[in-house]
Amino acid sequence: MTALTLRPNGQTTLLTLTTSASSVVTITPLGNVQNNYLAVWNTGGGKAAIEFSNTSTVATPAIATSGNAGSFVLPPNMPTPLVIAAPQGVCYVKAIGDATGSTLLITPVLLA
Repeated sequence: MTALTLRPNGQTTLLTLTTSASSVVTITPLGNVQNNYLAVWNTGGGKAAIEFSNTSTVATPAIATSGNAGSFVLPPNMPTPLVIAAPQGVCYVKAIGDATGSTLLITPVLLA
């Protein structure tokens, strides 16, 4: 098994989520180094759904329900962040939580 080394490449953004979608948040890498991954971490007790875009027009996220597709869903109380591919460079994020509420941490990262 090969280990991956991650290096933070920008400030962490914290979103406190409710059942209303967050405003669009800009995730910006440091300097000229273009990240294309985000470490996302749901530390709250409820599910969270997240959408990404390379423009400031981001789809409204939705938590999947039985028989219906939803956005990328993060489980509650994650023990570690999940690294997912994202638009290269500056990207835009919108998120939503369930009725329990969630806290989402988003950090741009590089694979080193």
